[in-house]
Amino acid sequence: MSPLPLSERDRRWKRLQDLIAAENLDALVLAANDYRGHKGTLRWVGDFDLAHRYGYALAAPDRDPSLLLPENLALQPRGEWPIEVAYARNLGDGLGAALAELGARRIGVVGLGQVMKVEDYLAVRAALPDAEIVDATMAFERVRAAKEPLEADGARETTRIAERAFGRILEVAGAGVSERTIGAEAARVALAEGGQDLLFLTMYGREREDGTVGGHFGIPHDRVLAPGDVHTFSFELIGPLGYWMELSRMVSIGPPTELATRLNASVTAGLQAGGDALAAGADPGTTQRAIEAAAAEHGTHCAYWSGHGIGQDVIEEPWVGLDVVQDRDAPPAEPLATGMVLSLHPFVIDDGDQGIGYMADTFVVGAEGAAPISDLSRDLYVVD
Repeated sequence: MSPLPLSERDRRWKRLQDLIAAENLDALVLAANDYRGHKGTLRWVGDFDLAHRYGYALAAPDRDPSLLLPENLALQPRGEWPIEVAYARNLGDGLGAALAELGARRIGVVGLGQVMKVEDYLAVRAALPDAEIVDATMAFERVRAAKEPLEADGARETTRIAERAFGRILEVAGAGVSERTIGAEAARVALAEGGQDLLFLTMYGREREDGTVGGHFGIPHDRVLAPGDVHTFSFELIGPLGYWMELSRMVSIGPPTELATRLNASVTAGLQAGGDALAAGADPGTTQRAIEAAAAEHGTHCAYWSGHGIGQDVIEEPWVGLDVVQDRDAPPAEPLATGMVLSLHPFVIDDGDQGIGYMADTFVVGAEGAAPISDLSRDLYVVD
């Protein structure tokens, strides 16, 4: 696919101006940090793929946005969009000076609570001691939540890469093969196909000292698969357009047990029910309730929140969950909208605490429900 066109840049920059006006801001700072996986703001504003460290985008009324990056990123290739870029040895001082030059009295920060470095916040506070600094994260999340069709195409592009990597997993996984070997093959295919920032995780049920089974979820290690294992392989990565997706499926090493089959059926039902509930205008909590009800039909229950928006950051608004990420009894701040892209990833636990199930799919919200991007079967895959 070709890079995102300049018309998309102009649309986004116009949306930033609308946000600035709506929030009555003199300046808007968008924080990005590759160390925490929160770098999508720079990609969204300036088509800049932050490959290391951190940086900022800066927008103000009636002027084009710009990027502020550390000096040691001066050699990193820029994106395809023309955008002004400045470099600073100390980003906090550079950001404070830029905001002082604007005479900013009310400053909105996207990522104020989780992404902006404390030392940079303190530098801005020292440079503008009388300025009001407000958290603009949710306002920005609402701006980018509903995706344009070409943005959804970016998620589809990435999903195709993950599907090919999963196909390779089915060729190499089996009894006597280590997680590390499988992960290496998944990474090789994903990188060869144009994937970036690969997060490949493995999940399986692990017996506790009291005889119950809990979930293990982590990067591939030296553990060797054995007959009777049920392993979940999970992909999170971005493609050439910078859009994330999630794809996860369950794989049985040898013939599956009744429990494994039931857990897979529970997650499959949860994904179907959740996707059906992702309709424009609906409360995201409705999706969580639908997933919980579907899981209960199979003698299982949900362990935690079951999904979230996804785009040029791996976790965006809206959230799909109750109790953990929102008040179960409170109305949503914003309903779902056509074009939103969300990942659903039900994690279910057997009511007898003897096993766990998990899968993930990425969906595009429509008027009547959401369509999954991947057409991979959700059945329990079986390898020797």
